[in-house]
Amino acid sequence: MQNDCFPNATRDWPKAPVSSLARVNPRYQVHKDHEYPFIEMAAVGENFRGILSLASRKLEGSGLSRFAVGDTLFAKITPCPQNGKVAFVASLPDKVALGSTEFIVLSPKPNTEPRFLYHLLCSHNVRGRAAARMEGSTGRLRVPEEVFEKRLLIPIPPRHEQAAIAKILDQLDIALHQGHTVIQSVVEFRGALIQQFFADALGETAYADRPRKRLPRGWSLVPTGQLLAQEPKNGASPTASSQPPGIPTFSIAAVREGRVNLDDRSNLKYVQMPDKAADKFRIRRGDILIVRGNANSDLVGKAGMVDTFPEGCIYPDITKRVVFRTEGDHIPTPPYAVLAWNHPVVHNQVLRRAKTSNGTLKINTRDVKGIIMPLPPPEAQAELVSLTTALDTKIAAMNQVAAARQALKKSLMHDLLTGRVRVQLR
Repeated sequence: MQNDCFPNATRDWPKAPVSSLARVNPRYQVHKDHEYPFIEMAAVGENFRGILSLASRKLEGSGLSRFAVGDTLFAKITPCPQNGKVAFVASLPDKVALGSTEFIVLSPKPNTEPRFLYHLLCSHNVRGRAAARMEGSTGRLRVPEEVFEKRLLIPIPPRHEQAAIAKILDQLDIALHQGHTVIQSVVEFRGALIQQFFADALGETAYADRPRKRLPRGWSLVPTGQLLAQEPKNGASPTASSQPPGIPTFSIAAVREGRVNLDDRSNLKYVQMPDKAADKFRIRRGDILIVRGNANSDLVGKAGMVDTFPEGCIYPDITKRVVFRTEGDHIPTPPYAVLAWNHPVVHNQVLRRAKTSNGTLKINTRDVKGIIMPLPPPEAQAELVSLTTALDTKIAAMNQVAAARQALKKSLMHDLLTGRVRVQLR
């Protein structure tokens, strides 16, 4: 049975299987004694980020994929197609290269524009239908070659229209790439700013409890337990559902980049428990929550601050609420406390204390209270928070622009690939 990937495409263009545009897994001639460029699956970026690196390898057996400049690599094993592991081979240091057995190689035929073929394979209409036809055992599903050979029908524009469509989508990709590059540079600058802040005070050290220089005037190193207004407390642990009704709570995915993101509804969950029992777990604006357990060492011990949240929301058991003092000596402001906890000089201490249970790293209240916090004077805390907040605002604004450009590309891609919008090269 065939699937029409673009059922609303113009009738001016004939429809045929993808194989009418491309050879599927071409058998380029290779020699066993020759070392070829090699691309493993990890070397292809998700979200269409292309080929990230090249290795080299001699041909071993006959199972490796083979490809040349102008071909498109389509990762066939789940979840790679869904995650956008599709790459165009723009250049190679040899005529032919080898790749993972988990690639399907699509080589453009003489009357096919190579970049048009690439964009077609990137489209959700094609990737989604290819993924829907995966076969194999759970967790190891693969797209069969025959999906491209005869199962998926696509519209076939004339070569000159293929080239015009590819040119427009290429220009959009360049704009998206440039935007992401700028965002990444601001993110890296933010990280360097925080790193320099702590390095100036502690020296080049991986741990705040092991400073490499004498602390500047007004700085101190204080156990977190001495900075708290109350004992750290784990959240509630009733069974959660992804849909209401119930009291709102959230998944661990909400704690990212120093904040608890409850604007994203996919992070929300719902539990059934008496209101009186839930009251002691209600979150408040400005709360700081620490991830007390995770299989990912990058996430365990990371902190996030609560800003906006649904009414009555409670925090889950996998997080721990910490409340810092607001009176007396050595007072960390909550925004500064989050920055410090998420920086390696504190987080490395967390990892040193974390214990493994069934593959999950966990920290307890004693661990939290024993972590040494680097504490600068109030004015230095305020300056660091002000600078990073300004950069965070800039990054958020640029991410909104990038999301709008991505939405525009998705919409325009559909219009171009269906012929709703017709274009010609000038």
